[in-house]
Amino acid sequence: MFLGRPSLQFLFRILCAITFGVVVLAALTAVPASAQTGVIAFRDDCTHLLYAMHGDGTGRIALPLPPRPLPTDTYVDPLVLDVTRSGPLTVVYYVGIGRLDSQNVLTLVDHGLFAVQVDDVGGVLTPDLPVRLSLPEITGVDPNSARHGSLSAGVDRLALVADSPNASILMTAKVERDSTLKIAGLSELTVVGDLLTIGVPDPNFPNALGMTGTVAYSPDGANIVASIYFDLWRIYLSTGKTELLTPNTDRFAEWNPSFSPNGNAVAFTRSQIRNDGSLSRDSDIYSLTLANGVVTAVTTNNNAGNAATVRNNAMWSSDNQWIGFSAYTSFRTPRNAPCSWLVNSEIFLIRADGSTTATQITNTNGSSVEVWPRWGW
Repeated sequence: MFLGRPSLQFLFRILCAITFGVVVLAALTAVPASAQTGVIAFRDDCTHLLYAMHGDGTGRIALPLPPRPLPTDTYVDPLVLDVTRSGPLTVVYYVGIGRLDSQNVLTLVDHGLFAVQVDDVGGVLTPDLPVRLSLPEITGVDPNSARHGSLSAGVDRLALVADSPNASILMTAKVERDSTLKIAGLSELTVVGDLLTIGVPDPNFPNALGMTGTVAYSPDGANIVASIYFDLWRIYLSTGKTELLTPNTDRFAEWNPSFSPNGNAVAFTRSQIRNDGSLSRDSDIYSLTLANGVVTAVTTNNNAGNAATVRNNAMWSSDNQWIGFSAYTSFRTPRNAPCSWLVNSEIFLIRADGSTTATQITNTNGSSVEVWPRWGW
């Protein structure tokens, strides 16, 4: 009896310590409601369609695409460019419409940029019909074919990158709104320059143009950060001055920049470049503080949780404290899932300083493959 009493007390203390640890861990990893506001729009690589959901991963809806001229036509390469951070919440996307001929050759019969306003009606996301955002063509480049874009809330402009065989043209356009502040079109197209002449190719990979063209427009509208070749460059719009943000990163690639809402930091993806010029699947999210150039690893193998590989597509919460991203998960997609032939991708949230374990906010595991998310409010 004398030995049993202390043993029970000891076990009780251990149990309390474990319980306390679990509570503390849950508090550290849980994502507060303040970080899960707004709307996240993304592409589903399984259906090749676009969707939107609440910032906590609930309430998914399909975004309407423009009508197809023929029922047999198909949507080609729909991509979310960005989601607004001021005015009525609106998703801006690109989509093409293709048609197969008798030889099974797919030809684009239409393509363009579109805006879909998404309203929250009693907690239910409700999309309007898409509005076409047409821009005039410039020599050799069609702005309406842009696959990358970024909105600036401060000046209500949209940055676009459209490619031709020999150029990657960065442009900005004014966002036009009607009397209800709904996005009605684009105007005042301004060519900033050819990204391929701004950046400097990595001498180890002189023929690789990879990662050129993803952009982030600063909230104040003063500059744009662009991925060019394998680096991030800041372009000051008033002077045309350029600044390399990722020097001394040979054999690493940086792309997919994303400005924090306060404009103080840029999150991005970094991956090692293999000897054959391909990129490692062990990419991670990093954050660069613009005032001092300090780079912080946001995701690592230690805090990624179920985000197993290709941690990519950083996006910020409205309070600047959390970063969302997409990643392939550690779970094998079930054989009977609609997307069993694809690697499963989900969306996660993590503290912007990397101090928590990533929390998975979608859990479709093969019924959907969420990629290229963008966060707006």
